[in-house]
Amino acid sequence: MHGQMRPPITSTLVAALSRPTQTSLTALIVEYQWDNKSVLEALSELGAILQAWHLVCVPAIGTGSLDDVRVLRPTIDADLHDLTCADITRGENASLEFKESLVLDVKKHILGGQPIDRCFSAEVLNSVLKTIAAYLNSTGGTLIVGVADDGRVVGLNREFVLIPGATKRDFDEWELYLRAMIDKCFHNGRGVSASVQINRVNHELGTIARVEVGARRELCVLKGADGDKLFVRTGNRTLSVGLSDLDQYFNLEKRYL
Repeated sequence: MHGQMRPPITSTLVAALSRPTQTSLTALIVEYQWDNKSVLEALSELGAILQAWHLVCVPAIGTGSLDDVRVLRPTIDADLHDLTCADITRGENASLEFKESLVLDVKKHILGGQPIDRCFSAEVLNSVLKTIAAYLNSTGGTLIVGVADDGRVVGLNREFVLIPGATKRDFDEWELYLRAMIDKCFHNGRGVSASVQINRVNHELGTIARVEVGARRELCVLKGADGDKLFVRTGNRTLSVGLSDLDQYFNLEKRYL
């Protein structure tokens, strides 16, 4: 919309510009104070506003009921490279974490000298999923994969060969695998996946992934061989929460799915 003024934006839409944000059509209509509009008029105008701000609604407007939970998230971000480089420069914090890989056991490969095709690690994958779970259950956050803890960009390219069933060995297969693991390893995985946005960032030193995770109203539970697990973010740490500690970390309005 070059040369044109964009329509007014609410606090919910502002939040959605940075990471996936839960809401409902009813909440958005109330937020815009459209008491004098019919439902069809309000939904039509809302659709135009989302388009103007490059936001997408999942599930789409026109499906389900007005009170159904929706996720708003950005469709484009022209400054994604610069934003990611700035985050790397600032370093990790409560809402930003670096992961060197998704499935590659770096210590085994680099320090142990093992061939890369023997270095797939379910433990490394689980560490990524735990961080995603913690952000979902807290206030959201950003996970940058392909960057070491000290901020060195190492890229993801070397681990493309480790993605199960990979044939192209590229970022698309890497992203599809992470999506599949979110669907499989979380209760209500498909619903959870809507609050996770995965973006490719072409850095000079290699391909990295920017994973934006939005907070959810429901408790997001990670499945495990030894039982279901709940994780939260406290400061720079991801912590496992037992049932006896739920009231310490969660508002009672949160629902268990």
